[in-house]
Amino acid sequence: MDDYKIKTIESYDKNAKNFAEYFKGLMDVPGRPEFNKFTGSLNGNKILDLGCGGGDHSVWFRDNGFEVSAVDLSEEMVKLAREKGVDARVIDIEDLKFEENSFDGIWAVTSLLHVPKYKIKEVIRKLSLILKPTGVLLVVLKEGDRENYVDDKNDTSSRAFLKNAGTKRYFVPYQKDEFLEYTKDSFELIDFWSQKPRNTNYLHFLFRNRKSA
Repeated sequence: MDDYKIKTIESYDKNAKNFAEYFKGLMDVPGRPEFNKFTGSLNGNKILDLGCGGGDHSVWFRDNGFEVSAVDLSEEMVKLAREKGVDARVIDIEDLKFEENSFDGIWAVTSLLHVPKYKIKEVIRKLSLILKPTGVLLVVLKEGDRENYVDDKNDTSSRAFLKNAGTKRYFVPYQKDEFLEYTKDSFELIDFWSQKPRNTNYLHFLFRNRKSA
C-alpha cells in the first residue's frame, strides 16, 4: 500500500472518535446547501457515500428515505458508522468493485481530496461507470495548489482536538478549472459554489453523468 494511504488511514484510525464527533458537529443541513441540491437532482434513491467517516451523512440520507451504501478505508471509521446502523464497508476509493449502473448518486464530500492527482482521472472514470446514465456526483474539495502531508496538529480543521496526535494526512487541493479538466470526459457540471468555513475555502461541484444508456 502506498505511503500516503498508510499514513492517512493511520490518522483516521487513531483519531476516529475525535474526527467523528467533529464531523457530526458540522451537520448543519440548512447551512449546507449540498444536501438538498444533491438529493433534489437525483432520479432514484440509491446513494453511495464515498468516504463515509463516522456515517452521519449516511444516517441523514437513510432517515430521509434513501437507500445508502457507505465505504471508507478506515476500519475504525467504518465501525463507528456500523454502530449507527449504516451499511458501511472497508473499501478503497481507488479500487471500487461495484457493478456498473449501481447508483443514482455518489456523495464524495472531502474524500477525493486524499487521492493523488495522478490517480484522480481513473477514479473519476470508475465513478461514472458505477453511476447510472442519469446519475449525479457531488464532490467537495479544498481549494489550493499543492498536494502534501499535513500534520493533524497544524491542520485548521483538526488542531483544536488533535494537538498531540502525532499523525498526518495527505491532502490534494484543487483550483476549480483544474478539477474540471479531470472530470470533463466523464461528467457535466450542473452547479458549482464555494464556501469558506474554518479559514479554508471548499469547492462544491455537482455533476451529471455523461455516460449514455
